[in-house]
Amino acid sequence: MRTLLALLLAATLGAAELKVGDAAPAARPQSMLKGEPLKDFRKGETYVIECWASWCGPCVKAIPHLQALHEKMSRRGVVVVGVNVWEAERDPAGAQRAADFVKKQGAAMGYRVAVGGEAFVKAWLEAAGVQGIPHAFIVQDGKIAWTGHPMEIDEQLLGDIITGTHVPAAKSAAAPAPAPPPRLPGLDDESAEIARLQERLNALSRALARKDWDAAERALPDAAAVLPPTERKEMLESVGARIALGRGDPYPSYRLLEKHAEDESDDAETQNEVAWDLVTHPVFLAKPNLALAARCAERAVKLTQEQHPDKLDTLARVRWLQGRKEESLRLQELAVKRAQEPELKVELQETLDAMRKGELPPADPIPDEFR
Repeated sequence: MRTLLALLLAATLGAAELKVGDAAPAARPQSMLKGEPLKDFRKGETYVIECWASWCGPCVKAIPHLQALHEKMSRRGVVVVGVNVWEAERDPAGAQRAADFVKKQGAAMGYRVAVGGEAFVKAWLEAAGVQGIPHAFIVQDGKIAWTGHPMEIDEQLLGDIITGTHVPAAKSAAAPAPAPPPRLPGLDDESAEIARLQERLNALSRALARKDWDAAERALPDAAAVLPPTERKEMLESVGARIALGRGDPYPSYRLLEKHAEDESDDAETQNEVAWDLVTHPVFLAKPNLALAARCAERAVKLTQEQHPDKLDTLARVRWLQGRKEESLRLQELAVKRAQEPELKVELQETLDAMRKGELPPADPIPDEFR
């Protein structure tokens, strides 16, 4: 199961890939809590995909705004889908908490509501480099038309997207930090406090995006204090590890990856993912932890009984880096033999051919559908 820790570590390893103008990810929410399942992005409809959790104060505060958009804009083909993340997919208690919350909201949450699941979180939030919720994506004609805080969505924005007159605002990680939200007329004390707490998280997110590790270190305690105790501890550890990694020290990340691997010791996909990251990402290869990579790769191969080509390929790479080249070749040959998908088989054969020439080729990420 992918945790908040895994999400933050994944964000450490690369820049955001999903952006405005890109095709919407193929991953869909894994189940529905209310309403019709989201299967396809239909022509003539505009989709507001809003990521939330019941423990997130700003998420709860955004529900009336989303409900109003649902009521006003559905006649123009706007479909609002609230997708629960970082909660229901984590454990049965989280799933029950989310379901109970939606049931209690009743008609006040009258739009579709779903559980995202691990694949959705990875394909949408992680790919977009999102580190806080609530967060919304607007999809039009199968492409990401807008992304940001759901409270920024209004009828004019949606109307412009529908008519094709919306012009995406240019954003720069180096741009000056925006001022805290102004105290608007009629804004109650609770809303002002939520805005203030959200700004703490935003300050940390901006510092991380700029790779300003000193500023991130200063912002981290205040940002973590916004979260419940369990999530607070995870954020302090995982973002602290990210900051250390940015400064060239991978060892805090190794400790967290090792704990994550132990917690998911019976999950072959998690074991393979950890091992692959350890032997392919330059941030780790500079000071490699081949012992942990080998332990995870061996587990993945054992759990899948030497039947999964991607797991065999990972272990072959680990063995090569350990200097055990004969075993590496045997594993790579078996990976090629086990591969059924033509594209994957070609990639694995190219790696094998290079190994036979005494070279380990640079690693290209294996497409998710083949992993």
